[in-house]
Amino acid sequence: MSTVTPKRSALDIWLQSSYLSVQRWLYGFVTIALMIAAALVLFDAFKSFTDLLHHEGTTISHVALIAVDRLLLALMFLEIMHTIQIIFGEEFHLSCVEPFLMVGIIAFIRRMLIITLEISHGATGKHVSFDNLMIEMGVLGGLVLAFVLAVVLLRRYRSSKAA
Repeated sequence: MSTVTPKRSALDIWLQSSYLSVQRWLYGFVTIALMIAAALVLFDAFKSFTDLLHHEGTTISHVALIAVDRLLLALMFLEIMHTIQIIFGEEFHLSCVEPFLMVGIIAFIRRMLIITLEISHGATGKHVSFDNLMIEMGVLGGLVLAFVLAVVLLRRYRSSKAA
């Protein structure tokens, strides 16, 4: 049984071509903005280290909290830029979901690390907020496991499809 593909009109072809061109330009602008944002975040992370030397009231734990937060945020920007690079390599079709899952995993782990640092250094003052942070940690842990499982299943599917 053969499938017949309908003939596309010149307008359809032009609209799709125009859409893909605009999409490519927008991805370019987003990439440039992400590069600038990543550079600013890295600068802020290194600046927090120098603040420790110049300010008497700044604690090492506070500087570490800010630096870890900024460096993981920069890593997320890097993963998003990698995803955009994959999109360009796939001829404008997003057939690879794995980079998005990786960005999600990094974001969840980043938040978990920040919560851990906040709790360990007494940033939370109320018992209620501690309970809420523990619930958030549980949800984030579940999401990390779900995303890791999705990556494993995706890789198994690809390897079985290639064989």
